[in-house]
Amino acid sequence: MGARRGSRRGRGRTLLREAARGVVGGTVGTGAMALAARFRREAYAHRQGILVSEIDEILDYDDSEHVVIAASRLLHTVVGWAPRTERGRHALFWAVHWGYGSFVGAGHLVLQRALGREPLPGLVFFAATQTMALGLFPVLGDTPPPWRWRRDLLRTSFVQHGIYAGGVAAANTLTARAV
Repeated sequence: MGARRGSRRGRGRTLLREAARGVVGGTVGTGAMALAARFRREAYAHRQGILVSEIDEILDYDDSEHVVIAASRLLHTVVGWAPRTERGRHALFWAVHWGYGSFVGAGHLVLQRALGREPLPGLVFFAATQTMALGLFPVLGDTPPPWRWRRDLLRTSFVQHGIYAGGVAAANTLTARAV
């Protein structure tokens, strides 16, 4: 019985370490995606001859009010509350952006275990995250269906999720060697 308990404890620690590794990978991917979005906003503002704060059109649904709309709907359905102030909505955006992005990164580790070495797990992970974006924004975030998105928004979504998935896959692969 003692050996069995020890092996359970060992498996529990391994599972916890793997989950933490996946969250770190997700955080790296989210950071890469956020940085790319920032560069996109800055380049757009520069081309338009305006300040970033003066951008009045959506450049990326993942970097827009549509994230807050979707998260607020879910929050209101689950707990009966959603933020009403601009500050609360801003905080919700960042909590969802970093929290969701970080925790979803653990899914890549599941794919690595099931599918083996890269690039297949990373490609499947990219396809899954892109599919989630194409499905969740129209259902919860008040965007049109993907086939009605402007081409630049669709292209940006694919590029951004490619950056995210690539960051997650690279971080999870690198940390696997360290563990």
